[in-house]
Amino acid sequence: MKKRLTNILLLAASLTLLPTTADARRLRTATLTLAPVSAQCRTTDTTVPKRIRFARGRTTAVVKDAIRLCTSHEYKLRARAGQTMNVNLVTGKRTSLTISAPDGNNLLDGGKDWTGELPTSGEYIITVGTDATARYTLEVTIR
Repeated sequence: MKKRLTNILLLAASLTLLPTTADARRLRTATLTLAPVSAQCRTTDTTVPKRIRFARGRTTAVVKDAIRLCTSHEYKLRARAGQTMNVNLVTGKRTSLTISAPDGNNLLDGGKDWTGELPTSGEYIITVGTDATARYTLEVTIR
C-alpha cells in the first residue's frame, strides 16, 4: 500500500507543469477575481422561539428584529379556520419565510409575502430563516 501511494505521488508530481518565462510575465499582470461564497453553517440552524402578540383591539402586529447567520426565528400565533392572514417580510435577498399550519403543512416555503384563508384552527408557525445576518420587519395581519 505504501509503495502504491508513493507511485501515485510521483506520477502526480511528474504531471505538474512549470510556467515558461512568458507565462510567468502574464501571471504577474493577471487579475484574480473571486466569486462571493455564501457562508455555510456547520450544524443545523439554531431556532429562537418567539411569539406574535397583537395589541388589544388590533388585527396587525409588526416586529422589527435582526437575525444572525445560522439562526432561524420561529414565531407562533393562534388563529381560527376561515380567518384571512397576511404576512409580509421586508429584508434583504437572502432572508425568507416559511409558514406552517397546525397540521404541519407549509402554506409558504421560501417567500417574503403570503395572503390566504387559514384552513384550520390552531397554532401557526412563521419561521424567518437566513443565509446572512440581516435586519428585518415582519408584519402579520389576521382578520
